Amino acid sequence: MQNEHDETESLTEDDFGTKTDALIKLGLITVGTQIATEVVHRVARYPLVVFGLGVAAGIYAHKERKKIIRTARQLQHQGKNLLPFQSGDK
Repeated sequence: MQNEHDETESLTEDDFGTKTDALIKLGLITVGTQIATEVVHRVARYPLVVFGLGVAAGIYAHKERKKIIRTARQLQHQGKNLLPFQSGDK
């Protein structure tokens, strides 16, 4: 009888912890997005900074190009596995 009661409990202390953690993460993501948007809007006023960020992104992409291509191919294969009705001969 006691085992049945333990199995039927829907919420435990761990559940409250994970739900709270998820809410905290969601709040941090929301705040982070708002801050990033504000930073991008402010930086966009200065063309040299935008140019510098573009150069930095290009250098990073060139340096990590093999890893980027490998990751893109893995995502492509995962997408094909997700939609099995697609033909591979296109």
